[in-house]
Amino acid sequence: MVNMVGVTREKLISEFHLLEKKAEMLNIEPIDVFLIGGGNLALRGLKSSTKDVDIVVIDRRQFSLLQNLLEKPVRGHPIYLRQYKSEWEYDLGMTAKYVYPAERFNLDVFVKRVYKRLHLSESMVSRVEVPKEFASHEFFRIYLVSKEDIFLFKSVTSIERTRDVGDLVTLVETGLKYDLIIQEFENQLSMDDSLKILISEMIERVDTLMRQSGTVKGLNHFRKYLERTEG
Repeated sequence: MVNMVGVTREKLISEFHLLEKKAEMLNIEPIDVFLIGGGNLALRGLKSSTKDVDIVVIDRRQFSLLQNLLEKPVRGHPIYLRQYKSEWEYDLGMTAKYVYPAERFNLDVFVKRVYKRLHLSESMVSRVEVPKEFASHEFFRIYLVSKEDIFLFKSVTSIERTRDVGDLVTLVETGLKYDLIIQEFENQLSMDDSLKILISEMIERVDTLMRQSGTVKGLNHFRKYLERTEG
């Protein structure tokens, strides 16, 4: 296995441009890629580099197109090595893990749902941004979910990963709309009530953030909401 050291914002932009050119050469249908984790923060300039680039696509069709784009050999263009692909028969939550040896980072792909927890909801999609660097892309289209939605994804799907605390602190320091985070979590609960079992761990994560970030009014508001929701 290649030792992962991470990829910078500039390198990530360069690689995504190469994937756009490769997609154009293959003349495939447009692929819509939604960034939710460290890659999102790196492209926003909130993180110097990332070892993991987490992306979500909306359905099996997009998943298949992306697999072909990543794996098909084309001279002078990147080839990603698949390390894992789920064998589930259903679409929701299907995953694949890739490594890109040339720049040494991991690419994790999810279909609609991340780690069987949060969905890429319609409301999340309505809030995405297109980075100016990718405004001209027609085949490999890049979308950044909002900072509030990254915060929620990391709060719910990364509970076991202590290294994500630093990313969450960074997000808190940018200033977040906590009412929007609460609204989206309510939306997620309406799709899967079982997410309630994660609330106690989410509260512990918020307590950790408050110890590191100090008293943040909105963060405290979010904590109180979680306590009420947990019952």
